[in-house]
Amino acid sequence: MAGAAGTLALFLLTPAGHADSAVTPERLKALHDVYYNQRVLEYCGGDTVEVHDGFRRQLRYLLASADIDAATDRSAKISGWTDADYQYDNHGLGGFRLWCATDGKKAIDEFLAFRQKELSGKAP
Repeated sequence: MAGAAGTLALFLLTPAGHADSAVTPERLKALHDVYYNQRVLEYCGGDTVEVHDGFRRQLRYLLASADIDAATDRSAKISGWTDADYQYDNHGLGGFRLWCATDGKKAIDEFLAFRQKELSGKAP
């Protein structure tokens, strides 16, 4: 999905002195992926009210359940957006449709699934 360079940049930009046990590489990757998925939907469409609500809920959950500071959040956002921008540029006009059908559909499904879990009281 997202490029390794962007994920690596995210880890390198994370403040070294910010060592909270809740801030794990997995949590940072999840935050990166939420921003990546949001940017994919900006390119591909499919960002309905329900999908955007799922994005907001998942983002809020990730930020609230770990001690992620503003600088780390910003780094994850830039990294996720940069990886999506790269993927968009890399696919060109012909490959763009397939990228949207795969990554775009996955983003929609993930945001809607998270939203449904929260609404049903089964959120992580």
